[in-house]
Amino acid sequence: MPILADQTRQDLIFDQLRHGILSGALRPGSRLPPTRAYAAEMGVARQTVVLAYERLAAEGYTTARVGAGTFVAADLPDEAPSPRPPSDDAAAALSGRGRRIAATAATAQPVGAAGLLTPGVPAPELFPARAWATCSARVLRALDPALTRYPDPQGLPDLRAEIAAHLAATRGLVAAAECIVVTAGTQQALRIAGDLLLDPGDPAWVEEPGYIAGRGALAAAGATLVPVRSDADGIDVAAGIAAAPQARLALVAPSHATPLGGALPVARRLALLDWAAEAGAWLLEDDCDSEYRWEGKPLPPLASLDRAGRVIYCGTFSKTLAPALRIGFAVVPRPLVPAFVRARQLMDRGPNAFDQAVLADFMAHGLLAPHVRRMRTEFARRRAALLQALARHVPTATAVAAPGGLHMTLRLPDGSDDRAVASRAASRGLAVAPLSAYFQGQPYFPGLVMGFAATPMPLAADAAKRLAAAIQLA
Repeated sequence: MPILADQTRQDLIFDQLRHGILSGALRPGSRLPPTRAYAAEMGVARQTVVLAYERLAAEGYTTARVGAGTFVAADLPDEAPSPRPPSDDAAAALSGRGRRIAATAATAQPVGAAGLLTPGVPAPELFPARAWATCSARVLRALDPALTRYPDPQGLPDLRAEIAAHLAATRGLVAAAECIVVTAGTQQALRIAGDLLLDPGDPAWVEEPGYIAGRGALAAAGATLVPVRSDADGIDVAAGIAAAPQARLALVAPSHATPLGGALPVARRLALLDWAAEAGAWLLEDDCDSEYRWEGKPLPPLASLDRAGRVIYCGTFSKTLAPALRIGFAVVPRPLVPAFVRARQLMDRGPNAFDQAVLADFMAHGLLAPHVRRMRTEFARRRAALLQALARHVPTATAVAAPGGLHMTLRLPDGSDDRAVASRAASRGLAVAPLSAYFQGQPYFPGLVMGFAATPMPLAADAAKRLAAAIQLA
């Protein structure tokens, strides 16, 4: 490679810095690197950099302050180049799969939406910050060198063992730690399963109405979604068999269907398992908020009844600790584990090892169970307070209180535009979602999906009044 002359090097440095200044990468008033340090970084003589700096100053791009350094001038001699307008062909550059993903809904609300009545999130002020900090400090003091390397793509063995013990104690589900895969929440588990088990065009049952991001994960994997009505008893298995008996997969929430809250009775659970065994289909069991049951006895997981190895059980710590933690898990039939782990590895090499270690320590010291009990007690109070406030201040709508989970549905008067109502509610600081967004087809009735866990009891009446105002403007 030919050696550049000093003049050429000087020109390159001058042009590079001038472009950085005019493009805005180097902002007015920002300090340029010292000439000695910049020369060492660029591998040139210091005098070459000094001459380039002098040219910049002579042409008005920089100013020098004795003893302080060289700074980008506040008033530049040239205008910054106009940004290139975005290409109209950007969408055309996507693959067919890319266009499908870009058009797939992931939520009923704008990204970052927040406010009172946010559906499906726990109370941030109840996060066990002090206990979590203690566990974090303990993990750091005894830092295992393995935590600084690429993580095990299946998840830390200690955490998988704690999850197995937790499932056995709280859900009656006996799961081997070697069949548990730690994921970035339930969403990632659903996406991995869709990618592994579905070919483009394969039919997959989804609840109607149902979990938006869940059906989005299957759609992104190329599935042909088959909406199956979900009623007070959860997904209608007979209707699903009539619509698509040879479906490859079904996404179900047997303990608490989103958003209407139906729970599968034993007869439907057994019928669903029988269908999966006979059709060679897979069942994705979304059990994200089964810790919260307000009426009746807790229902056993579908996976605990599975004898044919057709259920992939998906859980998360987003509802018991915090969504930002991004730790979930899947209990995978043993023959699928290697493929599931490889897919997990190809996505991002593996889950955050440090957060896994802290969570494992938190669970090993017996801190999760009492935390969940406190949350359950407080959320029950908040649920009751909101139901009372809605009955008093929103008489034109009817609250449909699900027997479990962290949200409820408010049925609006027939003919209401629930998307418009949700938009007006958002302008009043309420993060409710339109029920119609949870349907693929025509909604059965207009309504709003709202949470209660993150709305303190003293604010329930105020939230209900704001909601009444948004509805009355219809």
